[in-house]
Amino acid sequence: MADYDFSHIEERLVGDLCDIIAVPTVNNGDPKPGMPFGEDVAAGFDWVRAKAAEFDFDVTEFDGYALQVDIGTGEHVVGVLCHVDVVPAGDGWESNPFEGVVKDGKLFGRGTVDDKGPLVCALYAAKHLRDNGMIPDDSRIRIVVGGDEEVGWEDIKYYTEHAEAPEISFAADGMFPLIFGEKGLIDFDYVWKLERDGASQVRLVLFEGGVARNSVPTNARFELVAAHPENAVRMLEGAARSLGVEAQVSCDGERVEAVVQGKGAHAMFPERGVNAVTGAMALLEALGEDLDCHAFVAAFARRVGGDYNGGLLGCACADEASGPLTLNVGKLAVEGDAVTAALDIRYPISADFETILRVVREAAEDMGCALKMAEHLGPIYFKRDDEVVVLLEKAYRDVTGDMESEPFTVGAATFARTMRNTVAFGPIFPGQVEMSHLPNEFIAIEDLDKCTEIYIRALSNLLTRENKG
Repeated sequence: MADYDFSHIEERLVGDLCDIIAVPTVNNGDPKPGMPFGEDVAAGFDWVRAKAAEFDFDVTEFDGYALQVDIGTGEHVVGVLCHVDVVPAGDGWESNPFEGVVKDGKLFGRGTVDDKGPLVCALYAAKHLRDNGMIPDDSRIRIVVGGDEEVGWEDIKYYTEHAEAPEISFAADGMFPLIFGEKGLIDFDYVWKLERDGASQVRLVLFEGGVARNSVPTNARFELVAAHPENAVRMLEGAARSLGVEAQVSCDGERVEAVVQGKGAHAMFPERGVNAVTGAMALLEALGEDLDCHAFVAAFARRVGGDYNGGLLGCACADEASGPLTLNVGKLAVEGDAVTAALDIRYPISADFETILRVVREAAEDMGCALKMAEHLGPIYFKRDDEVVVLLEKAYRDVTGDMESEPFTVGAATFARTMRNTVAFGPIFPGQVEMSHLPNEFIAIEDLDKCTEIYIRALSNLLTRENKG
């Protein structure tokens, strides 16, 4: 059970987390020299660099892609994998997402859970071990901090190409007790060139929805130009009622606008959200052949629609270890006659990637669009008696006294996939709502303390394990 007293550092933990939350580390796709993920992510690296210097840790730079923070000098390396970048804030916040706000024992802000809170916990855990002489002379702790985890993983790719991986480690970007298996991940785009019917009564001029392929979109909006706008409004409102889509429809002259409201969720749990993009597409489908690009809308409805298990695509599958395949339409945008839909699939550990890819490609051919692959990450799976699982599970149970919650598999994609002997471990506790990527993301102050203590125990277990190397 717990025997560390964090009362003397809790204020510093909270203050430091507020400070880094205030740096809006979203990869905005605007690289600069030495800043491959943009100025904001680079500013997040600056914060980590300064904090490491304050703690007298050693820092190695990896050309703006990642930082390596070393504590100790021994040859045996125990790792903690984190990232400083966050997903865009999105809508629905009750406070400034980039200003840490403490209320009712909780700290609100983008990144409190994913992944700035765990990063701060890891830094303080390493400091505690160093200050108390708990790092063996033959070992060191290495905290690896990436800047592109939420987009393309170019950070960890660059790092692993230029550095030697730790012998054993955990990704501080998951759940407790621990995650010993992760589904495979396929990120891809479907891209259409719209074929428009010039004789149609309604023209689609704009569609925008979603902020990231790995989040269920909370908002979507489209604009139409209609020969009879009142009729279009009536049809859209009727469709919204019958389909249960939350939408506001209005018109100004010949222009009709629909704003659809959804409910956010992480892409690994699409069933927990309400997808505003697929809801908006369902409203457009209700216009039928009155819409100039009805062929595109009908194709989308036939093969993608609002299905989040891949059934319409033809790739639905499941296994006992990791559950069903999930599908998320994270973004969709119409620019002129070009449409890009960004999708995310999490497939079961036992499923075959090539089979799923073939089905995804066949669906593209059927819909008359192009398939553009963005990313593929194969699944990972550890046994319950593997060393890293045993040592981390013991740390969790020793601190919490929880002997009932069991390690599990998830649809999340963490840096654990990129290195040997690595699993995802915290900061979310059993029974808690997954707040990553959601508005009003928060971490409880007591959980911030508890997570730090668990990381101290975990790192100590990994540092002193019998079979090093």
